[in-house]
Amino acid sequence: MKKRIIISTTALAILAIVLFGFTNLKLNESKETATTEPIEPLIENNAFFGPYEKPLPNLYYGVDTRFKAVKKSDIDKATSIYDFITKEEKEQIIDIKYINLIVIENNEHSNTQESGKTAAFTETQLQILKATDYFSHFTVKSEFKGKNPKTRNIEDMFISPHITVVPNQQAQYVAGKEALVNYFKDHSRRAMSIITDNKIYPIKISFIINKKGKVTDVKHDAMSTGYPEIDAKLMELVKNIPGQWIPAQKANGEKTNQELVFTFGPDDGC
Repeated sequence: MKKRIIISTTALAILAIVLFGFTNLKLNESKETATTEPIEPLIENNAFFGPYEKPLPNLYYGVDTRFKAVKKSDIDKATSIYDFITKEEKEQIIDIKYINLIVIENNEHSNTQESGKTAAFTETQLQILKATDYFSHFTVKSEFKGKNPKTRNIEDMFISPHITVVPNQQAQYVAGKEALVNYFKDHSRRAMSIITDNKIYPIKISFIINKKGKVTDVKHDAMSTGYPEIDAKLMELVKNIPGQWIPAQKANGEKTNQELVFTFGPDDGC
């Protein structure tokens, strides 16, 4: 009987050792697994912190018309420069020296332009405005005597609002502009890891939302970030924007193509 008890006690001791070893092995495996899994980086104010990331400079992401959007119907009714400037800008003007209306083509001033000497547009300027088509661009450049809003002194001043002609209903991203911007932010962060000394420059990429609500004609429009890899990544993201678009519509309800521009760069430099 004692022999049987001794054998049983010995067996229990061996079993306990085996179980302890097995449990300890599992704990070690868990520890190894925990230390080899990548740590998720912490995102805070557009900066990345983690084992493979570094803080990023403050960056701007935006999708909009090339310049300030003004409806074609409002442009056809315009009679003076005051129709294209803010109330604050209007209050600065004391005496206008000239108004130069210039059509913009391929990001440059074209030869289609006409000058006047008053705030009111000349007949030729009005004809140029009425001839503008959807998604064409122009600027109204003016030099005038005005009151500096900071010093209150009378000075020679300039103003040059840039305008993009748009229909009554512009193209819309179904998920909303915030979701669109977040798409660019979320899918470009790793590409930004090559930024050195927080130096990066603006880039503009244009694209068309066609009558079927599809992204087409993606073009590297102007400038460069200074990093070809980032330029290429942003081009790729624009070409592959997910989700649906509602196409632009003219006043008569006819669907039309619309050009939009994706702008990226330092938050204080776009």
